[in-house]
Amino acid sequence: MSIETYGDYQLLKKLATGGMAQIFLARQQGMEGFEKFLVVKRILPHLAENDDFIKMFLDEARIAARLNHPNIVQIFNLGAQDDSYFIAMEFIHGEDVRRVWKRADSKNKPIPVPLVARIIMDACGGLDYAHKKVDSQGKPLNIVHRDISPQNILVTFEGGVKVVDFGIAKAADQATVTKSGVLKGKYSYMSPEQASGLKIDRRSDIFALGVVLYELTTGTRLFKRTNDIQTLNAVTECVVVPPSEINERLPKDFDPIVMKALAKRPEDRYQEAIAFQAALENWVLQNKFPSSSVQLAAFMQDIYAERLAQEAEEGRILIEGLDASKNEASKNGEERATPISKAGRLAPTASLKAIDPRPRVDDDNQEATIAQRPARGGSVSGAISKPRTSDRALAAPPPLALDDDRGGATVTSTETRAGGKPLVWVAALAVVSGLAVSAWMVIANAPRAEVVVASEPSNAAVRFDGRLLASCTTPCTLPEVQAGEYSLSLTRAGYQELKTRIEIPARGRVRLPAFTLQPAVKDPVGVSPEVDAGPAVAVAPQPVTFSVKSNPPGAQLLVDGKSRGVTPASFEVTPGTVVGVSLKLPGYREFSDSFQISEPGERTISLEKREPAATHVNPPPKKEFGMVRFIVKPWASVQCGAFKLGDTPFADKQLPAGSYECTFSNPEFPEKKQAVVVKPNETIRVSVNF
Repeated sequence: MSIETYGDYQLLKKLATGGMAQIFLARQQGMEGFEKFLVVKRILPHLAENDDFIKMFLDEARIAARLNHPNIVQIFNLGAQDDSYFIAMEFIHGEDVRRVWKRADSKNKPIPVPLVARIIMDACGGLDYAHKKVDSQGKPLNIVHRDISPQNILVTFEGGVKVVDFGIAKAADQATVTKSGVLKGKYSYMSPEQASGLKIDRRSDIFALGVVLYELTTGTRLFKRTNDIQTLNAVTECVVVPPSEINERLPKDFDPIVMKALAKRPEDRYQEAIAFQAALENWVLQNKFPSSSVQLAAFMQDIYAERLAQEAEEGRILIEGLDASKNEASKNGEERATPISKAGRLAPTASLKAIDPRPRVDDDNQEATIAQRPARGGSVSGAISKPRTSDRALAAPPPLALDDDRGGATVTSTETRAGGKPLVWVAALAVVSGLAVSAWMVIANAPRAEVVVASEPSNAAVRFDGRLLASCTTPCTLPEVQAGEYSLSLTRAGYQELKTRIEIPARGRVRLPAFTLQPAVKDPVGVSPEVDAGPAVAVAPQPVTFSVKSNPPGAQLLVDGKSRGVTPASFEVTPGTVVGVSLKLPGYREFSDSFQISEPGERTISLEKREPAATHVNPPPKKEFGMVRFIVKPWASVQCGAFKLGDTPFADKQLPAGSYECTFSNPEFPEKKQAVVVKPNETIRVSVNF
């Protein structure tokens, strides 16, 4: 196979073709046998003819070349040949986060939440450095990445994290003026202000990184919809369900970190990437989770063990095939790899020339590492389920003593065996690090039970095991509680605090008997003593008014079984609630339906006349409702019977009790159907994985 010479580089293999550029594995050679592997990104011809784009591209690439940070891919050179512009950049031995996500899912080894936090923390470090970069006169450069996504964050097999594509992101954004579709596939990671065409700053990158964190920890796509218009609408509306409500294994104290990064208004987000990083660092340290670069390296080496073992044995670098034309093995989740020999040729499988598998170090201490980048615009089709992390279940062994929690322990050796196999102590390091990650996964997946707590009267605040549950007022369900004995207290204004202890079995659904709260005893002057309800319970959203009219008017209106007068009539409801509405009018058929109310409005319902009924017919039974929690990976439009429930992720849905055939639609996968039985006054969970 002939090797194309391009400038000072030999292009060994095309890795990907995106909307703006072709990406090549390349080699640079010099005196005395010097050689260095790197990546060459060559701008596509149709953009090379766009003078405005080229000017913007060159300006931004010059700025990006000034960035020198361990969490940013280094740019070595910017040049042109034959009217084609290119960037030469660092070559990373690892994978982008999108492919790591899919690989982990295919191995049934989802990325542990602490390691997701490590990836995002390190990416924050690179972004904060770029955001605050100044020129030689000390003037801020105001660099904004504009295209943060899983594809633009790389993870090395040594546990490093690198942000890529600085320098062309802004140019790519400007190119959309003259070339439609250049950024297609990345709308789902835009900030609301970017999707609305408003001026953006560093806080837009923070929002995008929050989307990546949300998706990696919940296993679902946040804003991705059927088409670009619907995706942009979802981004601008920015309705985000707390991640712990999508993945029950996430702790409640993780929600505020993610939700602040995903605030709709920029002024409500973290104002600097370092503040986002600090929030995650504090959360990890307070809980003593294993999240160092050493543990991340152990996880990467575990899920890519076959590939790394083959590299070590055969003394060659394996570059996974990323071309658009993939064979059936790729579609089935198997890895396709292309060997690169020392001579730079595509090496045959049987006979290879050896290449030192250890990274080379150049004069300015930058590692000649290896990377491959997928074509831009790809969507994440993999999904993961995350470990349960209640207060006890989330507890994990502290990081290993040799970790520095930033770069990990660095060990250098000049010894390798004949076949390139690692030394015993290196394997031991990986095993010990892997044990810390495994301990997290084992503890997090211990058997648990669901506990239903109710009281009379209802709407009491719940303090479970000494901690106030801000999102739980009776009646409510505590999902997947570990077996053991716990303290439970209920508080409600005007009533005495109720304290008790409960014992939870290993698994199953536990419905506690309804607790009766006693009114607070008044003192002689008629004033009720204060009841200590603990810290303030989270304030619920302000209710909205919804009106119901009927044709003909005068029908009795019932909302969730309670009378609301005769039509036309109005009632208040918390936004996002699914309500059951019934209308009764003599001589007309009873109308019953369930729908979600998100904002003030009204609905007019036409009633059907009833045919004369035979005598002695029993009235229809009163309709009852249950709740359904849908966990769909990566996402889907959901319809159960006649009820169109919308695009996941969304909060629990209330449906009339009964049997349904639910349809799950995602344009990237075949449609799925699943039978669902809704039981009165119970919450069921429905999981679908595409």
